[in-house]
Amino acid sequence: MNQPKDLLSIGTFAEMSRLSIKALRLYDQLGILQPRHVDPQSGYRYYGVDQLSSARMIRNMRDMDMPLATIRRVLAVLPVSQAQVELLVRQYLEMRERQLEQIRGQARQFTQQLKPEANAMNLEVSVKDIPTQQIISITRHQKVDSLSETIQKDGTALLALVEKQGLTMTGSAFGIYHNPINEQEDGPIEICIPVSGTATGSGDIVVRQQEGGKAACVMITGDQCEFPAILGAYDAAADWIQKNGYQIAEPPREVWHTGPVENPKWEIVWLFR
Repeated sequence: MNQPKDLLSIGTFAEMSRLSIKALRLYDQLGILQPRHVDPQSGYRYYGVDQLSSARMIRNMRDMDMPLATIRRVLAVLPVSQAQVELLVRQYLEMRERQLEQIRGQARQFTQQLKPEANAMNLEVSVKDIPTQQIISITRHQKVDSLSETIQKDGTALLALVEKQGLTMTGSAFGIYHNPINEQEDGPIEICIPVSGTATGSGDIVVRQQEGGKAACVMITGDQCEFPAILGAYDAAADWIQKNGYQIAEPPREVWHTGPVENPKWEIVWLFR
């Protein structure tokens, strides 16, 4: 079998690009970096010398631990706009910096759990009767990296509906975490506003009744509202329910008595039976 003229075998291309043959085969399957020629009989892959620059860019992006989906986006816009490529890389860097900050916070929380007597967060659990409420809400699947932006955007849409339909807010906006939200899991979260009046759903916004009952409540302020410190308030409410012989009735609510201001005041509300 003769090697096609001016093309490199996959072995030579792997050596020159410092990508493994296994990785090159994967990138071919995913359409990220496809060989210039594939022998129809043997299936051998051959690459052009001009593909080395793309291969080396892919190697550098993988060395940054960039996901393959992001690499695909970078390569798609590369021939069109260098500025767009730089924007994608900057957005990735900002996301990783947020992840690192969250890891630092989780590490601090973990060390506090090792020494509970040194934990300065004083979390008091109170029991409240929560009324059944009419709410308007939007449900989103969202990971933690852009959760705040999603809450603000959907909260604004809900407030616009309140004004448009002449409704009256009967309490603070809140979020219901139907499943966990973190770097791997995306909930969903339901952003809600309790209202009175004749409400009609529109687009992603639905109208429904939110059941009430007795709830274990933890008020938090300031830095306690930051992730992951806020998880301690959820833990305190859940532990109180279990220690007092009750059962969790529904997913927890995060009530935003203020917005994300300099000194926020939020409340974890967890219904039990």
